[in-house]
Amino acid sequence: MSLRIAIIGAGMAGISASRLLADRGHRVTLLEKSRGCGGRCATKRWEGHIVDHGAQYFTMRHPDFSAAVQQTCGEMICRITAPVLDENGETLPDTDRYFHREGNSRLVRGMTAGLNLRTETTVTDARALLGEYDRVLSTAPLPQTATLFGQTIPAEYIPCLTVVLAYRVEPGGLCREAYAVRDHTSDLAWSACENHKAGRIAGGCTVMVAQISEAFSRRHLELPPADYPVLVQTMVQRRWGLSSANFLAALGHRWRYARVAKPHTAPALPEGCYFAGDALGTSRVEDAWLAGRAAALQIIQSSPKANTA
Repeated sequence: MSLRIAIIGAGMAGISASRLLADRGHRVTLLEKSRGCGGRCATKRWEGHIVDHGAQYFTMRHPDFSAAVQQTCGEMICRITAPVLDENGETLPDTDRYFHREGNSRLVRGMTAGLNLRTETTVTDARALLGEYDRVLSTAPLPQTATLFGQTIPAEYIPCLTVVLAYRVEPGGLCREAYAVRDHTSDLAWSACENHKAGRIAGGCTVMVAQISEAFSRRHLELPPADYPVLVQTMVQRRWGLSSANFLAALGHRWRYARVAKPHTAPALPEGCYFAGDALGTSRVEDAWLAGRAAALQIIQSSPKANTA
């Protein structure tokens, strides 16, 4: 039996679920409030550069996710070979970090081919979708999902302020030697040189992405994103040996639901309604894909055809 299914949110979880359900013959409508899809797997074309201001890279540890990525993107998937250092300058283990040559959002967008995707579509009450659809799956962050179903579900997410900085200089020193520095002891929790993603950065420039610690992000979360760069620029320059004399441009971005603080149990939703997202696990790109697929399988198993098999 073919079901009419509405999926809220066109991030990795929503697209993963949509793809599997559509491939199984169900009539899927993917609803996204933004102009584009991808969620936190986000990329900006900015100042002549291609910059990942969301997920900096992704892993492909699960064979099913790896197969899906290779089938969708093939030779567009590249591996970051430069090291990630800790705050002491020691090299962290290589976890096989990958990126899409044209921006990590392309990874998600490539998976939407052939799907019924409706962008700039805001859902205010998910319960109202029942009747028009046989099943409703929300992949919005758990607090937003709760609101859509008229509930209040405690779920703690960790916010993250992100700043992108461009300099008129070729990468040198640490920028040339390392991809990123991860530091859990300072406000500058993560900083990376996007030049290590080949073909992304215009010649003669160095572009840095900084993601700020939880404590710092919470303190400044409600400031306008345009105010973030001035709070962060000196920290980045000091760490990476960059000069303010070469500074070109900056932008800031607020990730209110950057990652879940701890896994939660699935919420109790009305019959026919489901939830998938990082609140049930971790916030990695491939884990979101797996969560969407798991929810899709749950819907398939609950269909009348599955019950009569």
